Amino acid sequence: MASEKPTDRAVMPGPGMTPAEPLWRLAPTRGEDGRSLADFMMLIPGLAGRPGVCRDQVVMSIREVCESYGDQVTFADVNFAINVLWVSVVAEPGLGGRVAGSIRERVPDALLVGGQLAFGGGIQSANPPRHRWWRRLRGLSRRAVRLLQAPGS
Repeated sequence: MASEKPTDRAVMPGPGMTPAEPLWRLAPTRGEDGRSLADFMMLIPGLAGRPGVCRDQVVMSIREVCESYGDQVTFADVNFAINVLWVSVVAEPGLGGRVAGSIRERVPDALLVGGQLAFGGGIQSANPPRHRWWRRLRGLSRRAVRLLQAPGS
């Protein structure tokens, strides 16, 4: 068995192999009117491994959703290498959530990254309702901490 040199396994750059432009340089941060934009990211697991026809179908669905919002969606980028969709929208309360929800309706396996946008579609809020027993338990916990921290304990 021949011994491998470390360079045998290295990926050597060839013609036409250049790094992609960073997303922060591509995605706009301000609209035409100078106001800040909001953005969100969605993960689409396994997108890169799907056949080209399936990937094209996903892209068309995302495009149709974005176009249905007109000028409110300012940028959308699908990165097949890391299975990610990045969308920039006009900074309007609730708009990002509505767009993400619409995308999720058309592409059910698209997952919102971060969970800061609240929208329907079966996704629960990160803040569960405050029940009486929960408030009481928290109150008891605070008193226990004060007792433990009291001088002479």
